[in-house]
Amino acid sequence: MAADPEASPKRQRILIVEDEPFITLALEAMLPELGFDVAGSAAKVSTALELIGRERIDAAILDVNLGLQRIDPVADVLAGRGCPFIFTTGYSVSGLPARFAGRAVLQKPFGLEQLATLLHAEFGAAVDERSHFKTGVKHAPDDRRPPALRAANATTPRREALGGV
Repeated sequence: MAADPEASPKRQRILIVEDEPFITLALEAMLPELGFDVAGSAAKVSTALELIGRERIDAAILDVNLGLQRIDPVADVLAGRGCPFIFTTGYSVSGLPARFAGRAVLQKPFGLEQLATLLHAEFGAAVDERSHFKTGVKHAPDDRRPPALRAANATTPRREALGGV
């Protein structure tokens, strides 16, 4: 019996264009947790353009500055194909290419919650049933984020806040 294609929809494939290896690794870990697949990662404009030419890309996360290179050629190709993308930057939004001033921007540093909110707003809901954000659960008790991300966003209630208990 053949599988029903409607029963297992394809996950959106996201291209990551980022020159900071730790940010790339974090995104590669977070995207599957949010119900997306990683189509590929590139640290250079030329590599990103090559990936766009050979891979199925449903959406992209683009760092505005890749060392001395600007992301403009990649954004131009994606926009020409009607492929949605968001920018990331550690600088002000004034550094965005003027023709893309209306695009969504994820300010660095960012966490899982900010990434999830923006991805789902810009790219639509993920199809992965395991995605915490598809079900509306912000932080499940079995939080599967990498320990460093959990620790970075963790807050411990102070004893006084609990009424001295």
